[in-house]
Amino acid sequence: MSIFPNSLTMGNMFFGFLSIVASIKGNYEWACYFIIFGGVCDMLDGKVARLVKCSSDFGVEFDSLSDLITFGAAPSILLYSIYSTVYTASAGMKDMSHFFIVFSFLPMLFTGIRLARFNAELVGHDKEAFSGLPSPASAMTIIAFVLFELEVYGKLSHLKWLTMTTLIVSYLMISRIKYHGFPVFFKKGERYYLRYFKLAIVALVILAVVKFKMSLLFPMMALFILFGVVMSMIEKFKKDSEISDNEADGD
Repeated sequence: MSIFPNSLTMGNMFFGFLSIVASIKGNYEWACYFIIFGGVCDMLDGKVARLVKCSSDFGVEFDSLSDLITFGAAPSILLYSIYSTVYTASAGMKDMSHFFIVFSFLPMLFTGIRLARFNAELVGHDKEAFSGLPSPASAMTIIAFVLFELEVYGKLSHLKWLTMTTLIVSYLMISRIKYHGFPVFFKKGERYYLRYFKLAIVALVILAVVKFKMSLLFPMMALFILFGVVMSMIEKFKKDSEISDNEADGD
């Protein structure tokens, strides 16, 4: 039965490879789409593994290696292809090829660090809460910006913002900010009307994505990232308040 989740993991890796090939050929739009397809495979492989009761250490390691290719190497090569093509076409930018290589390496580097830390701290294959921004979300944010630019402006015209976006998501991957995955979206024992309400939200989001195409994906990813940062700040404030109250009671 393990062939089913492992096939999805292999599909994740294959789409990452296709994204790299598309980036090399200069087809940035399809390079982004292939990363999205890889993200779908990555989202399903764990669920299928739990469904057929075939979760294993091998599956975890294979999944991480696939994630490093699809959500680390593929976005890095996409960035290098974009920067080397757009910036080298501008006057005075031809001598910055070394900077492009180093900067484009950051998503792959921090994805590798983030995945290594995740596996080292993994207990019981529980992926409901993530310490740091998950690597798929980081890659999705980068490619969402690229797709947003291509759809709204017809070209990549705000590369400084792409640079800032890449730096932010790269740092958030190795941060200790908590992000929750989709498995906790529906909780056991919650009231049925809450589930219907959540399903309605999911349906509206899907309809909005279909209506506005990929121009909505980047704002959604930005809100997801911001939500995690805000909730982490609120949680830290509550803990500091509890510690202060306990110290006051002790005095």
